[in-house]
Order: sequence, then C-alpha cells, then structure tokens
Amino acid sequence: MRPRPALLAVLTSLAAAALATSSAVAAPAPSADNAKTVVAATDTDGDSLPDAWETNGYDANGDGVVDVDLPAMGANPKKKDLFVEMDYMSGRLASTAALDRIVQVFASAPVSNPDGTTGVKIHLDAGAARSAAYNLGGGNQVTYDADLNPSASQTNAIKAANFAAVRKAVFHYMIWGDSYDGGCSSGQAFNIPNDTFIVTVGPKCAWNATDDTNVGTFVHELGHNIGLKHGGTDNLNYKPNYLSVMNYSFQLGGVLKSDGTKYWGYSNVQPTSINEARPDETVGLGSLGAGYKTSWKCPNGSTRTTAGAANQPIDWNCDGDTTDTTTAADINGDKTTSILIAQNNWANIVFGGGAVGGGTTPRTKTPASELQEITHDEWVSLQHK
Repeated sequence: MRPRPALLAVLTSLAAAALATSSAVAAPAPSADNAKTVVAATDTDGDSLPDAWETNGYDANGDGVVDVDLPAMGANPKKKDLFVEMDYMSGRLASTAALDRIVQVFASAPVSNPDGTTGVKIHLDAGAARSAAYNLGGGNQVTYDADLNPSASQTNAIKAANFAAVRKAVFHYMIWGDSYDGGCSSGQAFNIPNDTFIVTVGPKCAWNATDDTNVGTFVHELGHNIGLKHGGTDNLNYKPNYLSVMNYSFQLGGVLKSDGTKYWGYSNVQPTSINEARPDETVGLGSLGAGYKTSWKCPNGSTRTTAGAANQPIDWNCDGDTTDTTTAADINGDKTTSILIAQNNWANIVFGGGAVGGGTTPRTKTPASELQEITHDEWVSLQHK
C-alpha cells in the first residue's frame, strides 16, 4: 500500500530536517530503563559535543535534569572544547604552572572555529587540589599504587570508583600515577583513539618529573586519545621530519626551535616524506625545518641534533659532510630503510574518542606493540648522546 499524500509529506519533512544537521554525531544511548530513540544532533564546531549539550548542559539519563553543566564550565558550541578529569596519586599531580602550559598548547593550536577564533579550549579538572580554574567538580586523590598491574584493569577500577558515570560522554579521564605493569614506561593510553590514559613518570623509576616532563607526557598521551600516533600516519618512531611531542625524540624535551625555545604541541604542517634509501642531505627538512631543529640517528646508534635550523643541509649518514644525495641512511634507527611519512597532527585530530561524544567514533583494538611508550632508560640514553 502506498502512503497517503499527507503522510508522505510529513515523512519527507522529517527526513529533510534530519539531513539539515551539520557535523552530526549520534547522541549517547540511554539507560535500558529509560529507552529513547537515538537521534542525530547538531555539532557546529565538530568537537563531538552536540550544540545542545554545550548550550543547555548534558542530561545523561534523559530524566530532564542536567547532569553535566557544560555551559557553566565554559563550553561553547562554536569553539572546539576538550574536557579532561584528572585523578592523582599523592605528590604526582602536575603543578598549576604545568597545567597552564597544557592549556596554552591547545589554545595556540592552528585549528579554526566557527566563531572565527583558532585553538582548542581544554578544560582540566583537578578538583580542589589546584586553583579555581582547574576545579570543575571532579578530580580526586586516589590511593597510591607504585605499580598499576595489570594496568588496564587497575586503571578501570580506579576510574569506576572515582569518575562519575554521567561524565563519560563529556570528559576524558586520566590518572597522574607512578608506574605500571612492572616497567618504567612514561604512560599508557590503552587504545587509539580512546577516552582514558595514565601518566606514569613517578619516583619508582627515578623519573624526577619536572614540569617539562609532565607537560610533554600529558600532551603525548592525550594525543593518543584523540587519534594521534608515534609516527604520524603509523607508529614508526624517531622520525626527524615529525616535529611533534608524539615523537619520542621530543616528548620529554620538547620540539627544539632554532632560537633556543621549545614547542610542546603537535605537528602543524604536512611534512615532506624522507626516503631513507637516498635522503638528500643538501636540503635538510626543507621549508618544514625553518625555525626548528631536529634529531636523527647515526649508523653507530648515536643521536645527533642539528646545530641550527633544520632547513639547512643535514649530515644524515654522519660521515662528516652534507653533500650526499643518494647514500642510504637509517635516520630513525629502526634497523631498516623505509620512506618516513609524517603528519600534520592538528589537521587529523579525532574528537570523540572512546565514550566521549556518546561513543560514536568507530573503535578498533590497537595492537599492544603500538602502545609501548618510551621508558626511563630510553630517555636517559637519548639525553647522553
């Protein structure tokens, strides 16, 4: 039986309304005892937090009561927002100065917004442990555990006991911890993208974490949550054309600039690939290297850093000159020669990892080998070469 004209008109109108939404994401599935139809929600700024949440607040269970008051926390439907709740073990929470620096990294991002501004507004919640700017009603000190082992289940248990379930569609969750899984890795994100991570540059492995260490590792691990990898398009590490804290070369020491300062964010241009079978020493990193230094590996395993800007010639094979154009050089130290393809990180951020945004981002299991993080011994080795 064909629909009557009046009914057909109504159905057509509803379909058109659904298509009119921009940057649509699915609203989170409601609880089983309060089932509602999942509908498309307008997300003008594309941060996976629907406009309605950022304007009116988020009602997690559909009972008419706002559970997470995003506008009161400073959310804006026309500017990209990231929310992170931070729990912490005694003595491990980053300083206010470090948190300020993390905020600035995202505020300075070359990411455009519908309101005409650039940057991402990151909202960090440490509860009452830091200034009012970092108190969004969450953030707790948790029981000290020098070794979260096994890390995934222990982290999930702490999260379940301290993180309000109504926040999971809005906030990423992290723990400032000590170490995990019997090792000395700097952190763990568990999946790419994801909604949970830990920073573990604590005393058990003698990290003696500074603000630099905390800032670099936090930004690095959150980077995994929002879809970024160790090598840009892949997880090959130590690529000299990958000027990002996602690169182990720069995670803990910053991306070196030729003026002596350091950059603590993600790569912001699409770099030229380097073919290790015949890297051209005469051009260095080309225009990518203007204003920046870089580091690379020599055949003997040592690490070198350019004396000046990396757009100048670079002695990739460490033979004392910068004239070679066809000599192979394993400049990222992975025991093979390949084409090193990096990435413009800021242009490839995935907002809405894991449950954030209602769990609408497709997720596949990230192999454990791609989630291994730099260890204390590796960092010390880099420092002394």
